[in-house]
Amino acid sequence: MIKKLTENELSLIKKNLTKIKNQLYKDRALYHRVCISIFEKWLNADECERIYETNPSILSDWRGRLENVINEFYNLTPIYLWRHKNNYRIVFHKPKNLKHLHKKCNIRNQTWSSGQRYDLLMPEYSAVYSEEFDWTTIIWYNDFEKIQPLLELVRKSGLHILP
Repeated sequence: MIKKLTENELSLIKKNLTKIKNQLYKDRALYHRVCISIFEKWLNADECERIYETNPSILSDWRGRLENVINEFYNLTPIYLWRHKNNYRIVFHKPKNLKHLHKKCNIRNQTWSSGQRYDLLMPEYSAVYSEEFDWTTIIWYNDFEKIQPLLELVRKSGLHILP
């Protein structure tokens, strides 16, 4: 069962995540972005090909880092999820608990080519944390100063902020 949001929670989302429907559905570039990766730099084509040959224990470590940053975000601030209904209607909801959030993100089954499975809304920081491809995630934000605690948690989790 999906946890309904209070009027205050809905108001916070609308106030701090302006144009969120368009940002999620149509134009990601409405917000600024910071790319976060398992790797210290952007990979070239040869390096991307070598991901296929990666040792399962290394893959597990990568997944663990991505899972850890989600744990840190969950412990720091209320997180909201979304799903669409017919006619491009969006319904926001809260994960029941951390286990429910992990199930939604499904990081333990993530591969280099998976992406766009989850968006974690963090209205307190005017930010959305999204899965992308090639072991990269993105923090979409409106105010760079507000996301500094999030970036600190990213570094603490062993992930890298790419230029």
